[in-house]
Amino acid sequence: MKKIQFYVCPDCGNILTAAAGGQLSCCGRRLEPLEVRPADPDHAVTVQEVEEDWYVTFRHPMDKGHYIRFAACVTPDRLLLARLYPEQGSEFRIPQLRGGAKLYLCCSRHGLFQAELP
Repeated sequence: MKKIQFYVCPDCGNILTAAAGGQLSCCGRRLEPLEVRPADPDHAVTVQEVEEDWYVTFRHPMDKGHYIRFAACVTPDRLLLARLYPEQGSEFRIPQLRGGAKLYLCCSRHGLFQAELP
């Protein structure tokens, strides 16, 4: 999972992952992996521990044309993906995954960002 790659189909919005690379396609077209960038101020998150979960909030628009498509929490042996939708709140809860977890957010306009977890 250290080399996980994320793909999003531009036609149907399907989200695909690959842990060891490969050539993925959807809707008849070959997909390129999303480039991971560090979270900038427009894509920053706040993470709080609530019971056994992480409560993640962000100040990003959730409009039909500009929103966070998904959030993914990745550890060396697990992937937890939360699909997000336009016009929903700019928050979500995910179970805490320990052991070097990384959080990724995918913006519908700006691509994939890696955020920090506590």
